[in-house]
Amino acid sequence: MTFDFPRLSCLAAGSLLFLAAVAAPAGAEFATAGEPWREDLVQALPPPDPAQEAQWENTLAGVYELALRNDRSLAAAEASFRAGLEERRLGLAEILPRVNAEFTYQDAEIKDRGSFPIGGGALAPNFTNSDRETKRWALTLQQPLFDLPAWFRFQRGRELTEQARADFTVAQQDLMVRTADAYFAVLRAMANLQASLAQEAALTGQLEQVEQRFEVGLVAITDVFEARAAYDIAMADRLGFEGDVEVALENLSVITGRSHSQLWQLRESFPVMDPTPDAMAEWVEFALKHNADIEVARFQREVANHDARAAASEHLPSVALQLSHQDRSTDVTRRVLSGDNAGAVDAFPADGRDTTLSVNVSVPVFAGGAISANRRRAAARHDSQIQLYDATVRQVTQNTRALHISVRRNVARTRARAQAIVSARSALEAAETGYEVGTRNIVDVLDAQRLLFSAIRDEANSTIDFVLDVINLKRQAGLLTPADLLELNRWLEEPPPPTAPPRPRRREQS
Repeated sequence: MTFDFPRLSCLAAGSLLFLAAVAAPAGAEFATAGEPWREDLVQALPPPDPAQEAQWENTLAGVYELALRNDRSLAAAEASFRAGLEERRLGLAEILPRVNAEFTYQDAEIKDRGSFPIGGGALAPNFTNSDRETKRWALTLQQPLFDLPAWFRFQRGRELTEQARADFTVAQQDLMVRTADAYFAVLRAMANLQASLAQEAALTGQLEQVEQRFEVGLVAITDVFEARAAYDIAMADRLGFEGDVEVALENLSVITGRSHSQLWQLRESFPVMDPTPDAMAEWVEFALKHNADIEVARFQREVANHDARAAASEHLPSVALQLSHQDRSTDVTRRVLSGDNAGAVDAFPADGRDTTLSVNVSVPVFAGGAISANRRRAAARHDSQIQLYDATVRQVTQNTRALHISVRRNVARTRARAQAIVSARSALEAAETGYEVGTRNIVDVLDAQRLLFSAIRDEANSTIDFVLDVINLKRQAGLLTPADLLELNRWLEEPPPPTAPPRPRRREQS
């Protein structure tokens, strides 16, 4: 069955192929490792053909597509990335003008009652009501002219936005590594199980043959015991490997949010070759320039630097220009309800307009020691980030070297173990022939069988170790992109139908 791989082209943000680092001609240069991500990389993808969806979800490309859709860690990283994009705008806001508009409306009613003396007498009590209506419009513009802490906070916001972008790059590359680790953990468990099933089947036949030979008196009962013990151990191992497969599948479902069954396996023709370029120093030099973890640490260091400079500038004066304008109007209406002037109505309108231009200078004189303490704290945090940056550089250097060594080691181990399978198979044939003619005993045959199936398991594990080490090496070098997983997916093939385990034998009483 074939799949429409071009429909996943939106996942491949670069043109790097999985074998570019392992099968390129000698002396080939590194591919350009520019910014491999777009802000809209994580997006809804068109669903596969319903007729192929069940099998598609069991391929590496399908698993990665599901991980993009369903991995909660990546979703959280994407949300953090969107939040980080606002840091630059928040920093910019501190140095841009601020404009405030105000409107006030007030309606007050006042009731008065009283007698007013005139000469030796008093006027009759007066009752009056007054209505006061006030409207006020105000517009204020404030522009910082000199505010050094605000300027450094603006620089800090820019670095925080770039750090968020680098953090999201790390999260996406880590998702690819986690997806590959979980996928090949299943393949590793399946390879171990298949070898165990084959060993159990071989030991079942061996046990039946020994029992038949014992019944006709050709071998001693000890050979039966030896064969039965080997079979029981193989059956116990097979049960353990079955559990490993189920656990690995459950771990994979945490990333994809789906259940999987028979994942596609690597073809036998998958090439296992030394990394290109071969020189470890070139990989380290490239990693120091393009590793995403180093980029994150560098931005964190720069953010702490701007924080320290902003805190150190808090002692300086700040200067701001302020322009304000207000327009107000007041209407007062007074009504006399009783007395000599009952019924009189008086109006007292008033209007006003003010425009003010001012330059405000603010100098922090004493803040209880908070400014100095904040300056020392920010400086210490900057020193901490410098040390963490240096530690990250050292760690990336060490990881790159170790992975380069591991890739080359696994290439040699895989080739050696492939040869070991040939040798172990020849040794088993020789042991079986010797057992038939009486020059070898059953223990020799069983040991040869264990050696053969152990070599088969080891060879499969070495190949998987090679794949994972290459992926991690490219992750350290900053080369890993979704194209690598899509290219690796082309080396997968649909597994054969699962083989039923041999039927457990009933113990016979001897």
